[in-house]
Amino acid sequence: MGSLIVAAVVIGACLIPLALASDLLVDWLWFASIGYLQVFWTTIGAEGVVFLAVWTGTAAILWVNGWLALRFARPRSAQPVAAPPWSPAANAPPDLLALVRDRLPVPRLVAGSAVVLALLVAAAEASNWSVFLQFGPYGAADPLFNKDIGFYLFSLPAYILIKNWMMLVLVLSGLFAAAIYWVHGDIEYDLHGRSMSPAVIAHGSALLGFLFAIKAWSYVLDRYLLLYGDNSVVVGASYTDLHLGLPALWLGAGERDRSVPQARS
Repeated sequence: MGSLIVAAVVIGACLIPLALASDLLVDWLWFASIGYLQVFWTTIGAEGVVFLAVWTGTAAILWVNGWLALRFARPRSAQPVAAPPWSPAANAPPDLLALVRDRLPVPRLVAGSAVVLALLVAAAEASNWSVFLQFGPYGAADPLFNKDIGFYLFSLPAYILIKNWMMLVLVLSGLFAAAIYWVHGDIEYDLHGRSMSPAVIAHGSALLGFLFAIKAWSYVLDRYLLLYGDNSVVVGASYTDLHLGLPALWLGAGERDRSVPQARS
């Protein structure tokens, strides 16, 4: 039974790159037939660069958080503590987490998990490669923020993708570190109570600080998204958006002395 499972996993792992290769071959033949082979290579190159950049950044951030969790987690031994025969602890089952932890190469497991998670994130983000190829000035500015239209067409979508990626990686980092702390007993959550070690609190506080910083940047970007508004009456930033929504976004971004910009005629 075990050999069948291993064989199925190996076959599945071989079929995935085979399917990807067949798609690439079809695209290559089609672009070559219409004389746009350079477009095909540009597409592949851009997708590869985005994939590599996202994979490298995600893996590095996850690994750093995992390494910090391993570094500051409380060491625990799987060796049972001697207890009197009449004590309930004498008949207690062994700590399975401690047994598994002490028998596995945890640092390598953490690094491998970071690499696998980064591959999944990179595979999802690589489909947005076209956003990073579109750039350049449009030649006209919006009347509210005096930004070139090219910023809204090209730069703003890229910034939003980067912001969303940062939020995703931050959440994954928190879950990744929390799992390591839980395995080491720094996080305890059961019927008898809940507790967290000082290392968990410090690590979580640092990640929470990064979350607030990213959220503040998100509010800054949301200002420009007001121009995309459509309330079935006015397309763009309405009076309510300018006098209520925009000051609220500035406040969320940490700016208190920002007045509503005056639209240019």
